[in-house]
Amino acid sequence: MNSLRGMDLNLLLVFEALYETRSVSRAGARLGLSQSATSHALGRLREACRDELFLRGATGMTPTPVANRIYPEIHQALDSLRHSVEEARGFDPATSTRRFEIAMPHPMGPDYALRLRDAAAAEAPGVRLRFDTRTLADDAPALMREGLLDLAVDWIPAEDDRFVNRRLFEDGLVIAARGGHPRARKGMGWRDLAQEEFVRCHRRAPERRPRALQGKLWDLMAESRLTVSEYLEVPYVISRTDYLGVLPRSMAQVAEREFRMIVMDVPGPPIRIPIWLVWHEARRRDAGHAWLRGLVAREMVQAAAEQGLVPPLAAAAQ
Repeated sequence: MNSLRGMDLNLLLVFEALYETRSVSRAGARLGLSQSATSHALGRLREACRDELFLRGATGMTPTPVANRIYPEIHQALDSLRHSVEEARGFDPATSTRRFEIAMPHPMGPDYALRLRDAAAAEAPGVRLRFDTRTLADDAPALMREGLLDLAVDWIPAEDDRFVNRRLFEDGLVIAARGGHPRARKGMGWRDLAQEEFVRCHRRAPERRPRALQGKLWDLMAESRLTVSEYLEVPYVISRTDYLGVLPRSMAQVAEREFRMIVMDVPGPPIRIPIWLVWHEARRRDAGHAWLRGLVAREMVQAAAEQGLVPPLAAAAQ
């Protein structure tokens, strides 16, 4: 596309929908176009870009290298336009079709994401939330600076003074073992724990690691012969072996109820890990973003209260 002069900019919406759905019919349905109209628009896009853009295959449409290269910039530009138009007329959750990107590297991220999805659908049926729940999401601050990520729920606050860190609740750490483990019991001390093998997760970058994962607790796991990518894998491993594992306290109910595990406190004073809502201050006056922040804070605090991490009165006051 050497020039946009004379080009119907609605074609960019068609390109975005085709790239994200990989289907002419689904893209048309998203945009309220017939399949023939969407196919005609694709033909015009191919002519304008001088590239096929999408190749038909048995499993759907596959983007060409050109399509893969131009999609991020087109998507970002369209989102910026949507945001500008919406801000000009005011954000209305009931009618908005805005999209938000949320990073939730907390170990319970998938569970929290489903809760947020349902809460958003009840208030704002046209709004789309997309979640990234990777534990190693150390690129989140940079993505928020660039406007590619709207907010994060993390146990590591952002250190840059242009970020806002709102404390949502306090999580903690526990030790878990399978039910029927020959030696595991509540009240195990450091000496007994040192005789056991632990499964552990990959470490985050040192500057992005909870301070609680240091000292004796980390020493127990340092020599582990089994390292997994996500905390959600830990219950799977320990339910089938005699390994012990460290889990966030927010997962304790799931470990006991779903996996029938023995959950033990870490010896010594309780480990407290604040969970933060993190966002860039450039979004402070964004009405849609303010709605999103409110939704996430409310649902996360309520979820924590249900897990026994927040006193009910504190949750009600949020």
